[in-house]
Amino acid sequence: MPQVSVTQFGKFISGDPVNSIYVFYGEERFFFDILLAQLGDFVFKNKSDRDLNWHQFYGTENTLGEVLSTCVSYPMFADRKLVIVKEFDKLVMTEADSFLKYVHNPHPSTILVLMAEKWQKTKLFMEIQQNAVTVNCRTLSMGDLYKWVENKLKDAGIQFEKPTIGFLIENIGYNLLRLNLEIEKLINYVGTGGKINIDTVSAITGFTRDVSIFNFQKALGSRNLSKSLETGLLLLEQGELLSAILPMLGNFFRRIWVVKYLTRKNQNQKQILKQLNGHPYAYNDIFASIGNFSDRQIEMILRMLEESELLLKTSMKKELSILSMVCYHICKN
Repeated sequence: MPQVSVTQFGKFISGDPVNSIYVFYGEERFFFDILLAQLGDFVFKNKSDRDLNWHQFYGTENTLGEVLSTCVSYPMFADRKLVIVKEFDKLVMTEADSFLKYVHNPHPSTILVLMAEKWQKTKLFMEIQQNAVTVNCRTLSMGDLYKWVENKLKDAGIQFEKPTIGFLIENIGYNLLRLNLEIEKLINYVGTGGKINIDTVSAITGFTRDVSIFNFQKALGSRNLSKSLETGLLLLEQGELLSAILPMLGNFFRRIWVVKYLTRKNQNQKQILKQLNGHPYAYNDIFASIGNFSDRQIEMILRMLEESELLLKTSMKKELSILSMVCYHICKN
């Protein structure tokens, strides 16, 4: 069975007959609901069919027997029914043999959707995947994230200035759910055909130009201790969690390490961006920072960030104390 990308899925299911089994898996669970909505819209042509034939289970609450029993029954006053199992990887597989028999011979009027953040490498899971249409909902790269925001604004008929996208991502990060909520807020405010810029976004969302995780990274990348401490403190005061900030810093310094390596291989910025599928705006601070750290320093920073995450989980130290230590270590060592 084919593996289909998130962006291709809508076009893929427009072909008939619809497939019997789908697997949605990956870290970006935001896409699960989008894919499910597309599939539901295709399967059910009216609301009454949907209400009677939409069956949803959870791996933490239901049994495999309950899922199978629903799969083999006929739909109510419709041609098809949709059976959805969320958190499938957490389901207790007490009737695995019976389930595999169903996978190899699914009920013709049942469409089964299995969702899991992590698709296991066991024989059972691999055999299911071989008999299903699979969509990997992977976390978007920075370049794809910019394109996703851009396309969403264009689809809504919104005019925008390029730096606006960077400003949104700088303040929200990689969380597609939060990004989507803020974009929907902007779309509802300006309306179709409206125009947004950084000032519009700042006024509607409350984000400011000076306080964001990306400006924090920029200050650390330039080894500006006072600016780092100031921005880091403001992030915490705005309600950002250090447990979310530290992994993003790790990603930032790993990118610096990779770019330094590719630069030594005589690759220019354009070649590096193409190889890493990176957006120029997102890599400006990384290119500006590569001369400020040796490989040994980056290695020590990455180790320190891992230790800081552990310290945050296991000690009584306050977030501000750990954040200050991180700033001093990066800017002064």
